[in-house]
Amino acid sequence: MMCAERHLWICGDIHGELSNFIWKAARQLKIRIADILIVGDFGAGFGRPKSMDVAYTKICSKLKENDIHLYTIRGNHDDPAFFDGLHDYERLHFLQDHRIVKLCGKKIYPIGGAVSTDIDLVDPLTRKSRRMQNDSLIRFGSSKRIWWPDETPVQITENLPETADIVVSHDAPLSFDPPLMQETHVRDDTWQKVVESRRYLDYVLNAVKPSQWFYGHYHSHYEGNFQGTLYHGLDIAEMTPVC
Repeated sequence: MMCAERHLWICGDIHGELSNFIWKAARQLKIRIADILIVGDFGAGFGRPKSMDVAYTKICSKLKENDIHLYTIRGNHDDPAFFDGLHDYERLHFLQDHRIVKLCGKKIYPIGGAVSTDIDLVDPLTRKSRRMQNDSLIRFGSSKRIWWPDETPVQITENLPETADIVVSHDAPLSFDPPLMQETHVRDDTWQKVVESRRYLDYVLNAVKPSQWFYGHYHSHYEGNFQGTLYHGLDIAEMTPVC
């Protein structure tokens, strides 16, 4: 008996809420025989060294029951070490930047990474910024991290694909919503990295000219058409079917 064709869904940031995300996908939306691609901020690397093993164990039976495979690109709230092609599970796959993957017959080009503009925002309770908290973890020899210095998109200008059906990134090209706006707590050097990252994604947009582009990072819903590319900014855990 032939299996039904697989479906493709794309999902916004889940920030480590893996069990809740699977409940929504499998129980609420009743997704079956599908690949679900998360646009970064999966939450990889925030816990203890084996915490991802524990998290995957909790969901693997439901993934098998509903025949779901999860794919995620790298967000700024993900440890880049997970995205080296060596940390995949049977039904959970950490996509490497700039390596085409084909899902549901679609040629998908992943570009992970973004700049954490909250890195210098001071928590009024602890009186520490995320940068200060991360520095303290390093100073005291902890393996835990809440920020990674190599969080920004990896910029390549050679060997870009001539075309792709879909580009999935964590940040948005400069030509897409939201417009650039520097908040008061964001340092100028951090802001320059934001501008540089979004300009680079514009470069990819003009070079590849995909039919669709999905991104997260801004935790709001956006959609529009820029020079023939339909773009979709996804809110937290927002899920949309592609095919």
